Amino acid sequence: MCTVMMTALSAASSLAQGMAAQGAAKAQALSAEQNARMAEEQAKDSVKRGGREENKFRRQIAIHQGQQRAALAASGVDVDSGSAELLQDASRGEAEEDASVIRFNAQREAWGHQAQATDYRNQASAARAAGRNAMTGGVIGAGASLLSLAGDGGWFSKTKTTPKPAVYSKYDTARNMKLKYKRTDAGGYFNY
Repeated sequence: MCTVMMTALSAASSLAQGMAAQGAAKAQALSAEQNARMAEEQAKDSVKRGGREENKFRRQIAIHQGQQRAALAASGVDVDSGSAELLQDASRGEAEEDASVIRFNAQREAWGHQAQATDYRNQASAARAAGRNAMTGGVIGAGASLLSLAGDGGWFSKTKTTPKPAVYSKYDTARNMKLKYKRTDAGGYFNY
């Protein structure tokens, strides 16, 4: 009876461990999913901030180019031809390169946040799989405990009997020299 109770407790313990591990894995998966959502929001924010920064830079450049143009015109230079035009084109080209760098940096930052979100989603998926595996292991452990009880002479075993020793009569012993005998599973002999 003690063996039955210990086996039942072992089975219950296996199930409880599997359930606890699965619960912890679910909590870990939820946390990772939340982190993934936050990383995606950071990626969106990076793109928005980059766009605002680029627009601000373009406004500053437009103001600078207007001032540059006004200064050239005030000096009596024709701003739409010659070296004044080349100077303005070079200034616009450099400004466009700088704006592209601002946009690229914002996209690179957003990509980093997206990669982090993907990593968090992978962690969540792995945690859920670990939880399922822990629960499956708990069920298998409980089943194995219960089956071990059955195999150890527990619930399903039949009463075991010991084989009976072979008994010879005097007649059998005398005939045994001439006849061949084979032992049966029940412990007796028969002539063949």
